[in-house]
Amino acid sequence: MATPELPQLYIVAHNRNHVSIFTEMARLLRQRGHAVTFVVVEGNPDHAAAEKALGEIGFAYIQSAALLSRASARDVVCVGNDWGPKHFIRKLESLRKRRVPIIGIVEGARFAYPRHWERVEDLLVWGQSGVDTLPGRKHIVGSPAIEKALNPERASPQRARVLINYKFMKGAKDQGPVWARACADAAASVDPDYVICAHPFNVAELGGLNLSHEPFSKLLKSATLLVTRSSTVIYEALASGVSVIYYPLADERRAEFGEPMGAFDTANNPVELNDLVRAHGADPSFDAAAAKTFLDRHVSIDPARSAPERMADFIAAKLHERTSIDPQSVPGSKQGLRDLLAKLPFRLGGERSSAS
Repeated sequence: MATPELPQLYIVAHNRNHVSIFTEMARLLRQRGHAVTFVVVEGNPDHAAAEKALGEIGFAYIQSAALLSRASARDVVCVGNDWGPKHFIRKLESLRKRRVPIIGIVEGARFAYPRHWERVEDLLVWGQSGVDTLPGRKHIVGSPAIEKALNPERASPQRARVLINYKFMKGAKDQGPVWARACADAAASVDPDYVICAHPFNVAELGGLNLSHEPFSKLLKSATLLVTRSSTVIYEALASGVSVIYYPLADERRAEFGEPMGAFDTANNPVELNDLVRAHGADPSFDAAAAKTFLDRHVSIDPARSAPERMADFIAAKLHERTSIDPQSVPGSKQGLRDLLAKLPFRLGGERSSAS
């Protein structure tokens, strides 16, 4: 009797951010002897960037179209998104019918959206707020991105240095530039060398402003103040010891950022934004105690184990569980379905099976 193959891990990366978040976890699992393959989602806007990022870290990957032919009930699939695009949702539903376990990994802020995380068996969350607000079976593991931003030894700033996070996927031709110029005007009043962190495709609409396409993490190191809409970078800034002014659009879904717990200020219009930026210019100190209150509510940090280690430990245990699964005994799997059909008294078309 042939020895069954060991369970395989498939990690779905919708975008380059997923690649960044899942890389260290994947490396740890590979070092422990697990077979790890990334999956990119064809047709997703950041598909090409995800492929490029995977090439840079040296991991093999397949297209999501190949996932159904590769994954069996012995394997495990990890996702950072179970709600789109539609063709990928259909694949997830097919995997579930074949009893392939799907693990969700929370990868960004404002995670408590309706209809998200309904297609996963287990969900790895950042902290207690994820347990309280998200559906299903949750497990706290922290956040690799936020942990990486921790900078407890950051020196007290001598003067204000303003970083503006610009990310407009929709409405960039009207709301985006108006928002950015309001931020730039406020920032220039205390820091003529302010920087707007923007994607290269935003260059045309932000002409005349101080733009940078450097990685956000690099720009954050020299900032004392971040101005942003809803984004995971709020967590990263607070973890790094950088003050935050939250400047959302009027109709923006605020989620957890609607309850700042004293960790950051909220500006609802350009006048409030100007006043808050000038106040920071007068006193650029950072309120570490208030930031800790907010972070402790939303992000678990274990000094003894990093977030990637906690994620890898959970997934390794799940892979070990799957070693006892025989995919041929699972009717939902391809081989199991063939075996089930072979036991039926009639084949398709009405011909009696020779096995009957």
